[in-house]
Amino acid sequence: MTMARPRAELSGGPAKRVQILAAALLSGVAYLPLARFMDWRVNAFVAALFALRLAALRWPRASPGPLALVILTLAGVANVLSIHHGLTGREGGSALFVTMLALKLLELRNRRDLRVVAVLLGFLVVVQFLFDQSMALAAYLGLVSVGLVSLLVALNGGMGSPGWPALARIGLRLCLQAVPLTLVLFLLFPRLSAPLWSLSLDPGVGVMGMSDRMEPGTISELVINGELAFRVRFDQDPPNADRLYWRGLVLWEPDARGWSPGLDPARPVATSIQAVGDAVGYEVLLEPTRQRWLFALDLPLEVPETAHRSGDFQLLAKERVTGPERYRARSALDYRTEAPPDWLRERALELPPNITARMRNLVAGWRADAREPWSIVQAGLAFFNREPFHYTLLPPRLGANPTDEFLFETRRGFCEHFAGSFAVLMRLAGIPSRVVLGYLGGEPNRIGGYHMVWQSDAHAWVEVLIPDRGWVRVDPTAAVDPSRVDNSGAARLLGANAPQRFEVDPSGLLARALRQTRLFADSLDAAWQDWVLDFSLDHQRSLLEHLGLEDVRERGLALLMVAASGIVLGLTLWGLLGQRTPPPPLEAVYARFCQRLARAGLPRRPEEGPRDYAERVARSRPDLAAPVTRFIALYVRERYSPDQSPDGVHGLKRCVEGFRPRRAKG
Repeated sequence: MTMARPRAELSGGPAKRVQILAAALLSGVAYLPLARFMDWRVNAFVAALFALRLAALRWPRASPGPLALVILTLAGVANVLSIHHGLTGREGGSALFVTMLALKLLELRNRRDLRVVAVLLGFLVVVQFLFDQSMALAAYLGLVSVGLVSLLVALNGGMGSPGWPALARIGLRLCLQAVPLTLVLFLLFPRLSAPLWSLSLDPGVGVMGMSDRMEPGTISELVINGELAFRVRFDQDPPNADRLYWRGLVLWEPDARGWSPGLDPARPVATSIQAVGDAVGYEVLLEPTRQRWLFALDLPLEVPETAHRSGDFQLLAKERVTGPERYRARSALDYRTEAPPDWLRERALELPPNITARMRNLVAGWRADAREPWSIVQAGLAFFNREPFHYTLLPPRLGANPTDEFLFETRRGFCEHFAGSFAVLMRLAGIPSRVVLGYLGGEPNRIGGYHMVWQSDAHAWVEVLIPDRGWVRVDPTAAVDPSRVDNSGAARLLGANAPQRFEVDPSGLLARALRQTRLFADSLDAAWQDWVLDFSLDHQRSLLEHLGLEDVRERGLALLMVAASGIVLGLTLWGLLGQRTPPPPLEAVYARFCQRLARAGLPRRPEEGPRDYAERVARSRPDLAAPVTRFIALYVRERYSPDQSPDGVHGLKRCVEGFRPRRAKG
């Protein structure tokens, strides 16, 4: 009578515990990038389960029983529900998934459980691309995938590999064999009209970016952030950095503390722009902002199809920018605009409620000496240049009337202090004005052939209405004497991302090397965005046109994909069949042992088994009887054992290394 073979338990034996440890560590490494997007309570619960799994390897009694697992499962589900109020959606579903994966690690009893964990790890790799699609994450998860394949190889007998380094080599080789087929599917699989990763799965997540309200300190806080705002690729030679004013929001309404839009940008206003000189064409790749406004050079003439230009020359997208947004535009750097209607002119003269007497007296002096509005503007700029105003990212705190205190007491501030106060003074002088928020400058990346505009380039300036010229840009921050620019404070807060207008070229070899490294890394990110994340139906059709297949449509593309996949698989199979399969490690050691005996004049006969061979060698050469008998005994025990161990193979290797028989004399 035969008994059913029990399921292979994993709790006993060092090799089995190593597989559990490998699965647990691989799960932790795969989860690390996702942890920054999970709530801290989810991370704490998952970390506690990982710690319990590792402790159970050292102390088996710490492994939870069935009742404890049920309690932990209910606690994990309750934890996710309390945070996300549901178990669906990107955040809620991902939190539930990683919680269940961590719980699964606590009930590893057999090889089937480990294989299930390996499959779940594959899903974990895919889930992370819902949160981040950067090239760095793709490279990191590629290494995780190699480890995952190596774990599967180990669970399926190891393919004759005695240790984890050999398993890792096999896993890497298997992953590389999948690269050609992956490229074929990526290039030829039928595409959507928009890139897959631009589809928003959760529009409620906020992204760091420019606010629609300006108060003292708001832009300086944004400038301290070192994130990338957008990349720009010009059609021709780019303009000088001091002419790169990237227009964003327009603020009309002042109050006691700051400025806000106050005017509906969608309200139709008849405006026209007369370009003076050639226009500049360019392409912008904007990072997600969760806002509708886009950024364009001052002033935009042509706008993308997915946006429109408001009456105050803002670019507004039809939908919120929830993913990387690519668009083209043309702008005039020198221009004239038509005069706005009377109601808009009156809106641009409204004053905040906290105008003081010394503010009125200051403007009264300018008006008394000026003959035209532009002379008043020049008088205001001369005031900022002549008086001891300082540009700094570390200004003192202002009280209830920040404009008055900045103009006559502290006189230290950032661009929002200068722009906001200058616009108020112009309105006091009877000159319509408004504040514009955007970016100034951009860092050229000659490696990638584009400009990088950082959050640290955030800037605010003023537009004044001048007869016969229309709206004219005035930058009061640029009027500050350069000797009163606090570069040290900017360097302490910004590091390498200081605004372009106050940037000091690094002279040290290390600084230049670090900068080139940063530019090269950003070039790789830009290429990843262009050729992978933004690869859409239009890119696929362009590729087919280059191959002379412009007439191929959906069905033809599917047939082409199947044919190309078959060719790739056939070539891969042909290459694999042409390779010599190395013998298992145990058999390789035995073959080496037989070769050394053959060189001593004692070759193994084809019909001889290990023990018969050893007996014949012992009869012929009594001096070799002891080492040969000892080796064959170890080999037979290891060869026919149900569980071969790496230690046994290593022991046999040591025996062969010390076994060097010589041919018998005579």
